[in-house]
Order: sequence, then structure tokens, then C-alpha cells
Amino acid sequence: MLWLLPVGILAISSAAILIRLTPADPLAITFWRLAFATLIVLLIGVWRGLELPRGRALAYSIASGLFLAVHFLSWIPSLFLTTVAASTTLVNIHPIFMLALSRRIGERVSGTTVAGVAVAVLGSVLITFSPGGFAGNILAIIGALSFAGYLALGRIIRLSVGTFGYVAVAYGVASLVSLVTAVLLRANLTQYDAHTFLMFLLIASIPMMLGHTVFNYLLGKHRAITIAVSTLGEPVGATLLAVPILGELPRGTVRAELPSVGPLEIPVEAIGIVLTLIGLLFIIREEIKGTD
Repeated sequence: MLWLLPVGILAISSAAILIRLTPADPLAITFWRLAFATLIVLLIGVWRGLELPRGRALAYSIASGLFLAVHFLSWIPSLFLTTVAASTTLVNIHPIFMLALSRRIGERVSGTTVAGVAVAVLGSVLITFSPGGFAGNILAIIGALSFAGYLALGRIIRLSVGTFGYVAVAYGVASLVSLVTAVLLRANLTQYDAHTFLMFLLIASIPMMLGHTVFNYLLGKHRAITIAVSTLGEPVGATLLAVPILGELPRGTVRAELPSVGPLEIPVEAIGIVLTLIGLLFIIREEIKGTD
């Protein structure tokens, strides 16, 4: 089922672009993304027969939803306070935290995995050679920490609970937390036109259902660290999409003087994209070997 990874990566790569194109309060985007995703899951559940988690699995699913809420409540606002490249890169440093969590949940973490994570994270950081706003960067890092907790719990839950039963609880809890947060902060949740609500639905359908839900399905079959590193494809896709759609050109270059060549502009962001993809290939190749 690893062929689904590219589907998930492409889907989440669209998130930053769709969010930036949505003329709404970041808290409203967060709430409606999660609310529409929960509704879609429940409709599918009615059709397929939804079995919700119970006991400890239910408690873990609720905790996972809390982590997911923190992730979106920090990352989505960060997109409006820094560049797409900076935000999507920093929110995807979670494999660093995931390494420690993977050992805690009993997953194998070999030297190849560590090397793949290191290369992918280095490449991801190089993409944002020109950093954005400080506040946005801090929020993105908080989003990375919470996403690591969300993936670790998801891996534990998915070993015994079906995808839709788990995400129905996790997405539902996250949407409720985001609603309470938005109300407390007096964010505008409803005064938008049909186009904006269509954008909310697109964000819920593409990056949420085809991205997050696909990853949650794969958590039942593959290591959390594999899924975590795979999401590092997001800053690659989002950065490339931001060029034609938002006009955010890659700016990360270094000027070097070579004796026999003269001045040379080194495209650091391009190198970062290549390194990120190499790191991904390391991890995915090991996962394929582990399932043979």
C-alpha cells in the first residue's frame, strides 16, 4: 500500500496554497476544515458501517484529536505570518521528535532510518534558507511538535481500530476544540460568501481526506516514522506550487567564488528539495525491504 504515499503527499502539498487563497480568518479555516472532514467521515461511516473505538482506544483517539487541534491551530495561522516555504518546512521537522517517540511505541529505528531522517530534514531546512517571520516560524514549530504526538498515537490506535472509526473521533474532537478556541478569541466563523465556503470544503476534501486520512490508513500498516518522513514531501510540493500560484519565488542562493570559474550562485533551495527527496527514498526503500 506504499503507492498511496505519493497520493497523500500530493494532497497535503496543496494545503498551504488552498489556505493562503482562502479569504478568511485562520481560525475559521481551521474549524471548517476539521468540521467538513468530520462530516465527510461520518457520511462514509453511515454507508460502510462505522465502528467507533472504545475504552483505552477511545481515550487515545481523543488525545490524538487534541494534538491535531494544536497542530492546525498553530500551523494554519503561521502561513499568514511567514512564507509558505518556511511554514511548511518548519512544521515538517516533526520526524526529529518522531525518532524518540518511535522507540517509545516499540518501532524499529535503524541507522538507515536515522540517516534518512537526517538527510530529509537537512534538505527541508535548506528550502527555507531565507527565513520568514519569527512568530510564524515559532507557530510552525509548535505545529511540528503536536503533529509528532498525533502520528505516534495514531500508530498505536490503528493497530486495533479501523481508519474511519479512529478519524471520526480524532477529527471530531479537533473540530470541537478549534470551535471553542475560535469562539473564545471572537473569530469570524460564518460571515463568508459561497466561494469561501467552497474553499473550506476543498481544504477538507483534498489535503484532509486524501492527505491526512490516507496517512492514518497507512499508519495501520507501516511505521509512524515512515509516515512522518513522507510528509516532508509537503514543503517540496508546496514550495513549487507557490511559485506560479502565489508568486513566491525561491530565494535561497549562496554566492561563491571559484578560482577557475569565478562568481557562482548556488541554488540552496533546489539542493534542499533534492536532499529531501533522497531522505524520503532512504526511508521508503527500507520500509519496502521490511515488508518483503
